[in-house]
Amino acid sequence: MTTYVQAPTSGVVIPLAETSDPIFASGALGPGVAIRPGGETFVAPLAGTLVTVMPHAYGIAGDDGVEVLVHIGIDTVELEGRHFVPVVAKGQHVEAGDAFVTVDLEAIAAAGFDTVTIVVVTNAGGLGAVEPVADGPVDAGAAVLKVSA
Repeated sequence: MTTYVQAPTSGVVIPLAETSDPIFASGALGPGVAIRPGGETFVAPLAGTLVTVMPHAYGIAGDDGVEVLVHIGIDTVELEGRHFVPVVAKGQHVEAGDAFVTVDLEAIAAAGFDTVTIVVVTNAGGLGAVEPVADGPVDAGAAVLKVSA
């Protein structure tokens, strides 16, 4: 089985290690990539069921068994939902590319928060290899991770 995890937003892909959050940078929550977002609509990176829905973070249990966390910004939980407009609910099934939140990136940055978006495979230990397949500019919906079982 091979699964491709898509970019949840347009932007610039960077290695996780270059993010300012030490837990994400270390890969402790799973392998993945970070994206410096250029678009304000964030979409599902694969088809599956939303198991976590917070204004700044979305966990998806993929239909094929791959579990992905999309975390928008660093320490943005402190914003308590301000500048995020979710359009999905926990338990909802989404297809890859379905919108799940609109974000005011300028307001988040103006509030002093890094808007870098983290995309990690949280159950990688039970899967095969997880490899980045994109670097630099990327459009929402383009493959950024390849998961092989």
